Amino acid sequence: MNALRKCLVLLCALLLCAACTHVRTPDELVSGQDSVRDWGTRPPDPGDRARHEIDGKQPFEWWYFDGHLDDGRTFVGVFHIPSFVSNRPAATFTLYSPDWERQDYVIGLDPYNVYASTRDVHIETSAGFVRRVDENTYHVCWDIDDMRAEFTFAQEAPGWRPYEDDGDVNTDRRDFFWVVHQGRNRVSGTITQNGKTTEVSGVGYADHNWGSRPLNEITRRWVWGRIVSGEYTIIFADVDHYDTGTVSRPLYVARGGEMLLGTGSPAISQRDFATHPTIRRFYPREVDIAYSSEDISVDIRIFTTRMVEDVDLLAIAGYKGVSHWLIANLIARPAYFRIMAEYEGTITINGETEAISGSSIYEVMTFE
Repeated sequence: MNALRKCLVLLCALLLCAACTHVRTPDELVSGQDSVRDWGTRPPDPGDRARHEIDGKQPFEWWYFDGHLDDGRTFVGVFHIPSFVSNRPAATFTLYSPDWERQDYVIGLDPYNVYASTRDVHIETSAGFVRRVDENTYHVCWDIDDMRAEFTFAQEAPGWRPYEDDGDVNTDRRDFFWVVHQGRNRVSGTITQNGKTTEVSGVGYADHNWGSRPLNEITRRWVWGRIVSGEYTIIFADVDHYDTGTVSRPLYVARGGEMLLGTGSPAISQRDFATHPTIRRFYPREVDIAYSSEDISVDIRIFTTRMVEDVDLLAIAGYKGVSHWLIANLIARPAYFRIMAEYEGTITINGETEAISGSSIYEVMTFE
């Protein structure tokens, strides 16, 4: 009887533990447009692009690049100085096949052998580099294990540093920062694997984030995405900050090489949520974006077609076995999802409306 009682107590304890990190799947998450918040169309300056000297509990910074290649492959490459996961410098490069099979290249870096300029973007490491050739061009390389990827990123749509005259977006009063280096670029270069080199070209993007304390203390989750439709480039996000006074919903619209809109007040609705069967975190299968002002209106609906990446961030951080189980069930289940989607909508500029449609990708990051 005592053994049975102990088993029942243990079972109850396990069930209670498993409930500790349960997050209810919402029916809908809606961030409305209460007013028009003008975040300008200012591009980043050299100091924005450079490494930042950050005071804080656990500062982090990363430079992000991606490209959708004409041969059907996609890549994502990042330099972390340091990583928000390990708190150490790292370089990562992920190459996706046309059917989204992935190859990951990840390497930790010796902080004493990493150079990152604080005057403009310039990074030199044993695993690659980021070099600014001129005002509109980057030369970037990842050299990890038996893979070397080397590209030129030539700007086609401008960068953006969100800024508000009477607000505090991207000011020292905040603890999480984001600038777009290039809203759209033309990628050209080579990828070498196992001694075989192929020339590649495509369409890409570059941005830059930094912060002063652990991301899981700053935000619960975010959704972020980008749409390239003809001459239009659209970037959007909805970041759910713990600080209720922080509203972070950037929307960028460019046509050709001209940025038309930079705002912090679109209406973004997330709905039709699904819960991942093993990570047990939810993501929206539909995202709607709406914005209206005197000069420009945007109305876009995005529908999931396929989950192409699902990442347990505890596993990435190196937690296994009992430690993984305890953190996942008692503290948090951080996760990352990359999702293929179709979109349709309209953009209206000075009374003239154009329809847009096509395929895109968006991501969901959750820290709860």
